[in-house]
Amino acid sequence: MLLYAQTNQEIQPNQTYKMSGNTIQVRTLDLSKDFIEIREQLDSIVDNLKGKEIITV
Repeated sequence: MLLYAQTNQEIQPNQTYKMSGNTIQVRTLDLSKDFIEIREQLDSIVDNLKGKEIITV
């Protein structure tokens, strides 16, 4: 997973890609929000990953 700070661009890189059999997720976080809202964004990302195989490097 790649996390990026959200910008004011119309297109945000919130996608899931398959590369060489590996799943790569790209997500943006709106860092202009209060910490509680940033935490909610992160919690939502984690909830989406539950039950999926996660490989850390």
